Amino acid sequence: MDYTIISNYLDYCYRYKRLSPHSIRAYKNDLTQFYHLCGFDVETYINHLNHSTLKPKTLKRKIATLKVFFAYLETKKLINTNPFRHLTFKFRTEKLLPKVISLPYLKNIYEYLYTNKILAKTPYQKEKTHRNLLIIELLLSTGIRVSELCNLSISNINLQSRSLNIMGKGKKERMIYIGNDITYSLLKEYIQTYKQNSHHFLFQNDNQKNHISEQAVRLMIKTTCEKIKIYTPITPHMFRHTFATMLLDNNVDIRYIQHILGHSSIAITQIYTHVSQHKQQDILTLHNPINTLHH
Repeated sequence: MDYTIISNYLDYCYRYKRLSPHSIRAYKNDLTQFYHLCGFDVETYINHLNHSTLKPKTLKRKIATLKVFFAYLETKKLINTNPFRHLTFKFRTEKLLPKVISLPYLKNIYEYLYTNKILAKTPYQKEKTHRNLLIIELLLSTGIRVSELCNLSISNINLQSRSLNIMGKGKKERMIYIGNDITYSLLKEYIQTYKQNSHHFLFQNDNQKNHISEQAVRLMIKTTCEKIKIYTPITPHMFRHTFATMLLDNNVDIRYIQHILGHSSIAITQIYTHVSQHKQQDILTLHNPINTLHH
């Protein structure tokens, strides 16, 4: 086999799989590297990757590229045996700490959206500014995922019990109590003012036919940050990270946080224990055992 096979595969990806130019370029780079380093010797190439300093995410992408390439070769009967049918991989994991939003940024975002709601004049402005403020309130007050927020329907909300019935990942339901009075009042007012006769989604898109998109929420947050000159990227998911970290800072048991966030395993929640630096600083400053020797 020679490089022509790779060229033919890339052409196939472009013509029949309709892959984007970006994907084609990434495939070409990975397969060209594979060919020049090891010919078509998969095991030698895997060994090379395992001894490289590449990030796990990059390693996985390169292996995925090879897998689909060899599946193509197998389908076209260009190889007798697909080496990936008997190869297994175990990559080192890359631990990325969740990014949280600083308290000054949170206050600036809240105050900007709150002021917009107060100053809104037209019915359209009143509804949109109320919606934007409520979105931020719910993200930070409940820690729900942006996908869960977007899919929240009126029927999932019980104003009497102040609870949200959330359908999370893996179709797992959980109930979240709205403990903050301001968040509850904003939600109740929004439903009674704008959703009184609606049984659909709490937050709908502009044509009122479907729920608001996750991209629309991201854009609203991005636009808000630009207006108040916050240039650090802030995403909806960072509110969830911030929610969890603040609960830890306030000594909430991690098992309760796991349930509130809807994590299937406490191992997922435990990543936040590495983020709670302010609490660690307080403990090691005020309660450090060595302090007893310095009095």
